[in-house]
Amino acid sequence: NAIAGSGAVGGCGIIQGPPGRDGRDGLPGPPGTGSLSFTDSRDLKEDIEGDLSDIIEAAIRNFMITEEKMRSIAQPCTGLQNTSAAKSCGEIYQCNSEATSGLYWLTTGDEESVHQVYCDMEAWHCGVKGGWMRVAYINMRQPEAECPSPFRLVTSPKRLCGRASIATGGCSSKTFSTHNISYNKVCGQARGYKYATADGFHGPKDINSYYVDGISITHGSPHKHLWTYAVGQSDDYNYPDHNCPCAKFPGPSPPSFVGNHYYCESGNTGNNELQFHDEPLWDGEGCGAGNNCCAQSGMPWFCRALPQEVDDDIEVRNCADQEIIDEDTYMEILEIYVQ
Repeated sequence: NAIAGSGAVGGCGIIQGPPGRDGRDGLPGPPGTGSLSFTDSRDLKEDIEGDLSDIIEAAIRNFMITEEKMRSIAQPCTGLQNTSAAKSCGEIYQCNSEATSGLYWLTTGDEESVHQVYCDMEAWHCGVKGGWMRVAYINMRQPEAECPSPFRLVTSPKRLCGRASIATGGCSSKTFSTHNISYNKVCGQARGYKYATADGFHGPKDINSYYVDGISITHGSPHKHLWTYAVGQSDDYNYPDHNCPCAKFPGPSPPSFVGNHYYCESGNTGNNELQFHDEPLWDGEGCGAGNNCCAQSGMPWFCRALPQEVDDDIEVRNCADQEIIDEDTYMEILEIYVQ
């Protein structure tokens, strides 16, 4: 029989002993380093704040969307639709420097004055890339190209644009609209051929008249000169009244309103007076020895910076001081851009 007692637990026969004592305390830890001084605490606080500031600035710079990008997302670039026309090709380019050249919508601010124009967004003109509005464009190398009125279509020996059929000296004029878009830079190029004789700056010194045998480009009313593409008689034969000012035997100087803003070539050597001269004009090539007409940089392109912004239309005149059976300038390419 199991023996009952005060230490008996159930029927297992195990006797429970008295409770043990508490465990011993551990060894003391190492001595502390002491508390920071006020100066050390302040320096540590500033270091931590500086590090946090750098981290935050880096995060904003590397991961946050810039304000400019946020605006472009909230307000897409204008000019893509007639209901959201831009004020200039330059405005479109500033909004999107990767925009491609093509047709865009521009306005002067009047909802009823919205026009679709060609913007050159990729080429460099006058040292500036993109944002140029094309005002005038003639390219007779294209099979379906036509001469804008009143210029006369010439079909032989190639398709070109000459003066209208007039029996005396004078100019055929075409005005190209800028749609009242403001600009202060103008650039462009012209290329052509000489027909028969030509007299350079032999005409009257009047910007409103046929002061040149060649192409006159002006803006506004009254006329303000932009550039002149002149045609002289010969590169190297002595025609003192009919050659370019830059020829081996110089002809008359340009009028004061032209200044140095012109190119002049003859496309002709010797005293040859062929009806059609197949040497291209104003391309900076083929001028012959002793002739400085091809030495001007930039040919055939010109660049002009205006003293102030204008919104003038641009006029192109093809002029000569004799009738078209005696002399003419045949245009093959004409381009004018503004910004």
